[in-house]
Amino acid sequence: MPSFRCAFLLLADLVLLHPPLAAQDSETTTIGGYGEVHYTNATGPDTPAEINVRRFVIYLAHSFSERLAVRSELELEDAKIEGGEPGGEVALEQLYLDYTLSPAVTLRTGLVLPPIGILNETHEPPTFNGVDRPLFDQDVLPTTWRELGAGVVGTLPGSSGLSYRVYLVNGLKADGFDAVSGIRGGRQEGKEASFANPSFTGRLEWGRPGLRVGGSFWYGGSANQDPALGTGTFDNAVALVEADARYDAGPLMFRGVVANISIADADLINAAYGGQVGSRIAGGYVEAAYNLLSAIAPASTQRLNAFVRHERFNTHAGVPDGVIQDESLARRITTFGLSYKPVYNVVFKGDYQLQRTRAGLAEGELLSLGVGYQF
Repeated sequence: MPSFRCAFLLLADLVLLHPPLAAQDSETTTIGGYGEVHYTNATGPDTPAEINVRRFVIYLAHSFSERLAVRSELELEDAKIEGGEPGGEVALEQLYLDYTLSPAVTLRTGLVLPPIGILNETHEPPTFNGVDRPLFDQDVLPTTWRELGAGVVGTLPGSSGLSYRVYLVNGLKADGFDAVSGIRGGRQEGKEASFANPSFTGRLEWGRPGLRVGGSFWYGGSANQDPALGTGTFDNAVALVEADARYDAGPLMFRGVVANISIADADLINAAYGGQVGSRIAGGYVEAAYNLLSAIAPASTQRLNAFVRHERFNTHAGVPDGVIQDESLARRITTFGLSYKPVYNVVFKGDYQLQRTRAGLAEGELLSLGVGYQF
């Protein structure tokens, strides 16, 4: 009884002497979003032009206090969802809770974006040149990639711009891998995700005004307790390493990305599911842009970026025994065009894309026009 009475008095003291949290902290809600509309016209027979509301995304965040906040994105792709018809998707792109202890340490948990590459975390239309995202960021780094987990993010004290992000998340599922788009189909995206193969992912990035250089990784199993693949935590391990750089100062812009993905037991995956999955996926791209208005109207705050991007990647860079290397999967894509930004958060785009392969097959050309915004 004495100990119970002491505990009761302590609780009463806390309640009476300290105001409720709502009175201590001011709460704020933020709404944002982005969207894009695309027109595409591919060369070749039976390829009519197409126009599409590619994405409409709403961002909603709420700060419960200076330290605690929830952030979310809800995305609609291809304008609508209708029963019995292909296409379209409504999905949560992000949903996580941040608890900030200091600039060096923020605890994060929920549906997070693995910090891999340039576009996975920052993919709003005004932030990149070209109507659509690079194909490298679809078939090698599967943007937009989101998984469930927890981690720590922050800026290292005294490091002059060095930041980090490290997460423990659910793993990939090997039954979704394929030869053309690599690991993309193995993402679980927060829907009843299996945690049979927890995975680690992270990024270290150094930033200065106009310059960012970073590297990232992913490591984890993909067997998902399939006896044909193994029941260990790291069976059918997928190991990804990536490096990237961005420069944006004055009229010049440059960005480049390289990545390598190793799938340890691709032969077992192919035997179990009848596929032709490669044991190594590799590639990258470089892009350069120049703001034409800096020469025509140097006082203008608008931008007219002329750009060219060259991608080279191969989802059959390595193959296991029993698989014949498909040289049509060694792709070379060159895109050139214009991006006009009357204000920072709105962009009008046009580009022409040359799609080539080492085998000389599955080639084509594509004209694209688009408009995008963010707020």
